[in-house]
Amino acid sequence: MRTETQDVVDLSDVVVVTGRVDVSTVAALRETLHAAVDRSAGQLVIDVAGVGTIDATGLAMLVGTQRRAHARGHDLVLRDVPVRMARLLRATRLDRVLRSEVAVPVGAV
Repeated sequence: MRTETQDVVDLSDVVVVTGRVDVSTVAALRETLHAAVDRSAGQLVIDVAGVGTIDATGLAMLVGTQRRAHARGHDLVLRDVPVRMARLLRATRLDRVLRSEVAVPVGAV
């Protein structure tokens, strides 16, 4: 799991997450995301296009991050959610809690 934080001029922070988000990686990612929420002046975007797999621990960490952002008056959005992850969010009904943008496959437009 790798993360890269990008500051964006429009008052939103973008955190790019790649690899696995599971019990073995969630602690480090939680620290990164909580730090991004704490310094954010507006919207926090988590780009998950490069996430290969995510387990229940990873989903719970995203919900916790969303709650932290909301408590501070910030928005959180998952960007470029892979289709597989979008299905998992729908199956667990977390799509009602976590705002997301589904990645559009090349050639689908």
